Amino acid sequence: MTHAGTKARTPLATVRASVIKMQKDGERVVGRVRRDARALIERSRSEVLKEVRGLERRVLKGIHAATEEQVARLERRIAKLEQMVAELRRVGGAAA
Repeated sequence: MTHAGTKARTPLATVRASVIKMQKDGERVVGRVRRDARALIERSRSEVLKEVRGLERRVLKGIHAATEEQVARLERRIAKLEQMVAELRRVGGAAA
């Protein structure tokens, strides 16, 4: 009978330990969220605007970089087409 009681307590003890660990982890997360929320509230309007402007610059720079890449690709394609046209003229000139 003691043996059965010991087995029943072991899973319960495991569950309790797990619940305690989850509670501690949850309290830690809540503490971090509270700290972050306080920091966010305490930030001045100028700090927020500065961060937003920096983000805007990075986005615009990314868009500009993509445009430069597209232009370079188009320039390569045009150069290939010009080479093909020049070769066709030579072949056409030689045949005439």
